[in-house]
Amino acid sequence: PTTVPDSPTPPTTTIPLPPTTTLDSPTPTTTPLQVEEDSPAPEPTPVGHALEFAPEVDSFSFENFGGGEAPADLTVNMARRLYGDAQVCSEVVDNRCTPYPVILQLISQANRSMRGGLCEGLAVLSLRLAGDLNTLASFQGTDTVAQLIKADPALLSEIAYWYVTQFATEVQEEASSYLEMSPKQLAEVLLYDFAESEAGNKYTGFTLGIYSEHGGHALTPFKVVQVPTGYRIYVYDSNWPSSERWIDVDDDGWVYALAATNPTEESEAWSGGTGTMELTPMSVRSGPFTCGFCPQEGTTKSGTLLTVAASGSKQMSLKIVTESGQRLGYYDEGFVNEIPGATYRYLISGPSTSDPVLVFLPPDVETFSADVEEIDVPTPVDEEIEEAPEEESQKFSLLVLNEEKSVQIEAIVEEPTEDEVVVEEETQSLISFSEESVEVAEIEEATVAIAVDALSVEVEL
Repeated sequence: PTTVPDSPTPPTTTIPLPPTTTLDSPTPTTTPLQVEEDSPAPEPTPVGHALEFAPEVDSFSFENFGGGEAPADLTVNMARRLYGDAQVCSEVVDNRCTPYPVILQLISQANRSMRGGLCEGLAVLSLRLAGDLNTLASFQGTDTVAQLIKADPALLSEIAYWYVTQFATEVQEEASSYLEMSPKQLAEVLLYDFAESEAGNKYTGFTLGIYSEHGGHALTPFKVVQVPTGYRIYVYDSNWPSSERWIDVDDDGWVYALAATNPTEESEAWSGGTGTMELTPMSVRSGPFTCGFCPQEGTTKSGTLLTVAASGSKQMSLKIVTESGQRLGYYDEGFVNEIPGATYRYLISGPSTSDPVLVFLPPDVETFSADVEEIDVPTPVDEEIEEAPEEESQKFSLLVLNEEKSVQIEAIVEEPTEDEVVVEEETQSLISFSEESVEVAEIEEATVAIAVDALSVEVEL
């Protein structure tokens, strides 16, 4: 597939001109057109283009579901497929990989992030399999994606793999570049790409991510139509596999009127503007990928990867501040990214838990603080829906990966009771992680796992 140009050229429509006359040519005979005075002008035919993707046959028939457990989980062999043996294995003997402890911690965190849902994997794989009879036959011998059954271990493992590709640096960087474009520009990119597909030319194909304070959600766009107010993007939504879904885009932003992260919840509108919708081209999904936090050859420095995931449904966030005061994350004024080369991404999962957050900091960011915070997310109002009971205490897991070192901490989100008076206390770092040491604050309950090179230590407090 070819890369879409930065400024896509919209498809043109050729309008036939009336015949011209010359002095030597006979005057054409015409019949006057009878038009009633009050008759409205005919509506212009809307411009629309689509992929060869029919949702009734090319999308999965089952709903989005939680992973993180075999066979829908990240394994050592899958990590080898993702990053290659050189970045994953300390040694390989008879094709058996001894993974670095850092990789094992990444696997643990990735599987934790899958528990909320695998919509990213479903969105990617449905587009990859559409019309690919050879690959479809290798799974269950079917002719369409819709005929695939969920119980197939090989299929579940493949869905998990394509979910995890969003961890890759190349995928994050490419998605972040599209995140800077307005929703209307993104719709025009899709319109151009789908027009190339219809013309039989090379095209890219994209997955589409939308973000709000609710978290993130991944969709498969397959058709774009111009409407009087802008564009309508038709999508396959794994939370609603049997329903037609679309996103309306205009100059102000986008609205997904039928967006609920959970099919059992009341559908309420999501909306946003620039910075809340992104495209990820399928061309960057192919591994092996660069491991941004793994040791680099020569004197090249590695970056830092941070993820935070929660055990419950409350959305967590990360606030990053560098030594020079540059910020990354959600603040009172909204999303802020003042760190060149840094990315901030919700790991798009699904409904039953909060969406994990993935942050990549470039190599030149060596000293920073990372605050884990809880975001208040509005809950749907529907008396007929029985809400799941909240856990007595919600835990979060924070993972920091850099070079061959990592620190992972699991702790309880401290919340005051209704009768408890909140007393302002001096801020204390939960973890201080440097080249020389790892310092952990005196907290009531936590588990800290530290990995350096081939050594891994876990301490319960």
